[in-house]
Order: sequence, then structure tokens, then C-alpha cells
Amino acid sequence: MRDTGTAIETDEAALEADRPSGEVRAGTAVERVPDARGQTLAVTLHQLRLFWTLAHARSLTQAAKQLGISQPALSQALAKLERLLGHRLVDRQSSRLELTDAGRFLLERAGRLLAEADALESGLAAYKAGLRGRVSVGALASVARTLVPAAYAEALRKVPALALDVHEVAPQEAIEGLYGRTLEVAIVSETAVASDHLPFTRLPLREDGYALAVPEGLRLDGIAEPERELPAEQRAVLERTIEFNFGTLHADRIAEWYRRVLPRARTVARVRTYETALAMVEAGHGVALVPQLTTQLAGRLLFAVRLYRVPTMERRLVALVPGHRRQMEPLRTFLEALAATAPRLEVVPAAPPPPFVVARSAG
Repeated sequence: MRDTGTAIETDEAALEADRPSGEVRAGTAVERVPDARGQTLAVTLHQLRLFWTLAHARSLTQAAKQLGISQPALSQALAKLERLLGHRLVDRQSSRLELTDAGRFLLERAGRLLAEADALESGLAAYKAGLRGRVSVGALASVARTLVPAAYAEALRKVPALALDVHEVAPQEAIEGLYGRTLEVAIVSETAVASDHLPFTRLPLREDGYALAVPEGLRLDGIAEPERELPAEQRAVLERTIEFNFGTLHADRIAEWYRRVLPRARTVARVRTYETALAMVEAGHGVALVPQLTTQLAGRLLFAVRLYRVPTMERRLVALVPGHRRQMEPLRTFLEALAATAPRLEVVPAAPPPPFVVARSAG
């Protein structure tokens, strides 16, 4: 439905011009809000979605990125929404995005209205197509390939026409996808993101222990003092690390482990995927600390490496989902399947930790 007000028409046109070609235009159903004089203001759901995303972002730049539009277009849309409502919604004097009292009021109302709109769209789609639907999932490639297939098979039992749209992205990108409403669920590690203040429901999935991956030719069984017990060539390999690089919390945690357990180690490579880290280990370039699920698929190892279990190190995998969408189909069925299948996933066991790893991890 198109708005009749000139200001809104101009706003929509500006955003349409900025939107990438081929992208489906967001719905523009109208929410009519009475102003203080009793007159009706026509505010579109599209405008409310823009404002909701902006209000939860740290900056205009981040919000524009999440929405897939340019910062000038978002600024223009915000200014026109403020003119339409007759209130300033954002304090532009602050170094961060700070909502005014009117902005906080609108945010509360917008959240409820958008939830109702999502429920309406989801319900009508399910009614029309008999629980046909698509669920968009964001996760690291290593997490997606291990957890999603089993969950999908389980969900298909109840929703045979279910389709998935899987985005293989870093945790922060997955969370941005939730804010931008391009994703419905993000599967992440709680240690990879600062998630205490995220406005999403968390669904625990499983614990995933860490392992020290080393080249096949490097045997650490029974080694208590690698600096003295290993030949110089093997010691040199052990002291070369390949690190998976994302997130300050993750990096700090790994760096602390190396400081205690392998204090002479030096980083020779930083990579963006666990697959690359394990390939580097397989080639003999060093060692890597990795979650066990990243090393395997369907009960088999994907790389020719040795794995030694690391005590006291694990990651907790969770599904993040907007609370108001959790009970909507077919997302609800997929989440139930994910929660049921993730704990049952079999993991190829790693070898017991070497004595020096046990002693130094506890230190």
C-alpha cells in the first residue's frame, strides 16, 4: 500500500533509489497514529523498521550497513520521519546514538507494532501455504555444516515444505543480520560475542570442547616437559601457532591459554576460518587451538591432524532469536529440531591431554 502523504512518498522514493537492484521492497503497510491535535499521521511499517534498527545500533553507519542502504539515505529517512511526527527522535549532539524521550516512546510502540506485523505475515503465509516457509540462519561455516543438516532433517518431519536460507558469516555479522531482520536465527558461541545486553532470546544448544590440533608427525602423548623432551624440530613446530582471528573476547581467551601452556609460542598466521587453520596444521606449519566440532563431519575427521583434548576450555553454542518470533512457524519447528539434535551429535573423541597441558592449564 502506498502512502498518500507527499513527505512519505519522497522518503520511500529516496530509499528505493538507494536499494540494490533486484532487492525486494519492504512492506509499506500503514500504521495511523493520532497526533496531539487529533489528526492522523500515516507512518509506514518500513519507516518503523528503519527506526527500530537505528535505535539498536551504535551509529548511523552501523544501522545503514545492517539495513543495506547508505548513511545519507538513512539520515534523510530519519529527518523526514521526525518532520512527519513533529518530534526529534535522536539526539545528534551525542557521540553515540541517544534517543530522546519521544524516540524511546516510539521505540516501545514500534517494537509491539512490528511484532504484530511479523505475526500477521507469518500467520497468513502459513495459512495460505499449509506451513510452507523459509527460515534464514546465520552461523560460522563450521557450525552450520555440523548442526544445521541434522536439525533440518528433523524439522522436515513436521514441515515437509520447509526451506532454509543459510548465511555462513562471522558471529557479529549474524547478530547484525538479526538487527537488520535479514536473519531469523543466529547460531553463535557465547564466548565469541559480548551478548549480555543483546535483546534476543537465547536457546542453549550444546557444549563444544576445545582440542589442540597438531601435525600427524608430532606425538605429545606422555610429554610432561616439551622444552626438554621433544627434538628441536618438533619443538619448533609446537611453538608455532595458527590462530583463528575474530572477536576480542575470543582472542583474549586463546592468548591467555597459550601464555600459560606454551609460553614460548609465537603466532605465525592469523586466519578467518577454522578450516584454514586446520589445513595449515595439516601442512606442518604449526599447531592450533580449535573447537572439536570444527575438525569433523558426520563422525569423521576432515583433516589429517592429531587432536589432544584441552581441559577447562569449551564454548557454549546458543541460538539467538528475536523473542517475538520464537513461537512463529516454521521458525518454531526448526528451533525445536535444532535444540533436540544438537546435543545428540556424535563427536570423534580427541586423545587425552598431554601431562604438560593438564599441569599448565591448571596453573
